[in-house]
Amino acid sequence: MVSLSVAGVLLGLVPPLALGTLVNALVERRDTAEGALLAGVIGLAVAAEAAAYVLSDGFYARAAGGLYLDLRTAMLQGLHALRRRGEEVQGMSARFVSDAETIEQISLSILDSSVMLVVECVSALAAIAILEPVSLAAAAPLLALTWLVTRWMQVPVADASLHRQEALQRMTATLETEFDHESLPTPDSSFLASAQRLRTAEVRLGWLRSANLQGSGGLAKLGPIAVVAVAAFAHVHHPGALVSLYLLAQRAFYGFDGIVDLSLDLNGARGAVNRCFSLIDGRRDTAPRK
Repeated sequence: MVSLSVAGVLLGLVPPLALGTLVNALVERRDTAEGALLAGVIGLAVAAEAAAYVLSDGFYARAAGGLYLDLRTAMLQGLHALRRRGEEVQGMSARFVSDAETIEQISLSILDSSVMLVVECVSALAAIAILEPVSLAAAAPLLALTWLVTRWMQVPVADASLHRQEALQRMTATLETEFDHESLPTPDSSFLASAQRLRTAEVRLGWLRSANLQGSGGLAKLGPIAVVAVAAFAHVHHPGALVSLYLLAQRAFYGFDGIVDLSLDLNGARGAVNRCFSLIDGRRDTAPRK
């Protein structure tokens, strides 16, 4: 899975590099034969990149399915052990859905995504350094600023994500009590009150997450412009070279922005990890003591 993802990232470098040469061939040299050849190379690279990602996603789905099965089976065994010991188990059904999905996201998803994003960022920066080393002088401070701003904003997002999941579990617990009633819940029912608290937590999480993602995304959009501007001041006059630098810088900043956002997913998943494994740990000490 990871190897195919890395192959897709490396194949993705071909279009921006070849496009610059294609532009120079058509604009400066008027060489349509070379342009047609480069267009074919770009097309083949795009098709090969898509095929690599499709195969990677297929392996990902198979691995995720096995992870879900093993995780939820272990959690169910822990739930039965808790019930036999007379402990409270209401509301824990939410852990089998959203919490289990979070476990998958921070294991398989982050494994796959982190490798892809690191390779994408490093390979793109290496290509920029080969084409125009001076442009890295503009990329470095913007990358550092993106890291600092995003990390600063991730603390409240992680806290809001934890509160949201806790509110979801409380609502699930009250929902299970509603199954015993034939009428609709009254305006002052515990279910509606917990649902309202969940809504408040989800709205707050949505605002904070959006501010975090769009803030880092805005900085990532400035990066390619700065790289091209510095290259132009450094007397890079070939239009194709500037096009390639812009596309490569986009990949570098997109990859770096994704790496920073992965730490947000890790921080926000702490509560889900604890809740899932508290159920799995509930299987312990079930045997009669001697």
